[in-house]
Amino acid sequence: MSESAPASRVDPRGALFVMAAASCYGLSVVFAKGAYAHEVTVETLMLWRFAIGALAFWVVVMLRRPARVSRRVALTCIGLGGVGYAVQGLTYFGAIAVMDAGLAVLLVYTYPAIITIIGFLTRRESPTRRMLAALGCSAVGMLLLLGLGGFRDVSGAGVALSLTAALSYAIYTIVASSLPPEADVTLMTAIVATSALVTVTLAATVTHAPLSLGVDPAVYGWVLTYVLVGTLLAMSFHTWGVTRIGAPRAGILSSIEPLVAAAAVALVYDERMTLVQITGGLVILAGVIVLQLRPRRSADPTAPVKPHLDPHHTSSHATPHDEPTFSRLPAGSAWVLGKAHAAGEADVST
Repeated sequence: MSESAPASRVDPRGALFVMAAASCYGLSVVFAKGAYAHEVTVETLMLWRFAIGALAFWVVVMLRRPARVSRRVALTCIGLGGVGYAVQGLTYFGAIAVMDAGLAVLLVYTYPAIITIIGFLTRRESPTRRMLAALGCSAVGMLLLLGLGGFRDVSGAGVALSLTAALSYAIYTIVASSLPPEADVTLMTAIVATSALVTVTLAATVTHAPLSLGVDPAVYGWVLTYVLVGTLLAMSFHTWGVTRIGAPRAGILSSIEPLVAAAAVALVYDERMTLVQITGGLVILAGVIVLQLRPRRSADPTAPVKPHLDPHHTSSHATPHDEPTFSRLPAGSAWVLGKAHAAGEADVST
């Protein structure tokens, strides 16, 4: 018993790192909207985000010189970045450009429910009361947000983009959970960022979005702050935190991200939510927390432990920016790859 007691304690530094990461992901929407106000397009913002992020990650890779990953892992990371993460970034921050950021973040936070539904449909998961309760929370929260909230000028395109971001984030998370936890997180994230950069560059070329930021110093300030806070600092804080407290606790603490985002845009841009909106958002977050909570296990050390297929469990866990390691993902809020595999590294080290 004395050996297991310390394991139940939460490292306060780890908790602070995780909450700092979630706050950075949440604040990234403020800097994104600031860039949009200076006529920076979504494609241009994502291009600079992935370009600087990829460069930073490859510099770390060259300094650390980790072992190479297998061809299968490399191809999976290319697909994750070129398709999953690029689509998630473009749709999530595209939604923020056309609707209230607080609503967009909360809609993206339905992705854990989508992961659960995919698990049911593919027979990877069996319905439990906990999962059904979480799905119920997401459904009720969505009704409050979209049907009963009395929104003014709600953008249908923004809702569609937010839900597309949630779907792509869910699929990304499921695929990322299949990667080996012993593979180097930074190297995989560098591959993801580079492939996402290629896709976003193609999207910018097709839409004729400008690749440069012009000469206005304010534009560079918004974009670089967005990349620094919402990508590099968020990724670093989350990795440091999740290796100290584990993925399940990190997932619960990361749920402050949409609250930070909603509060920040209300303070800076006066995008205020109604009481019904706030209630709907809290109900969705309650569902997220329910999915993160692990059922109690038998105290019998000889009791068999069944393999858990939930992508949110231990090394398979990933939270919303942000996004892959550098998102918010969701996200935003995700954004994902580094989050899942930072947890994997923690499991291996313990």
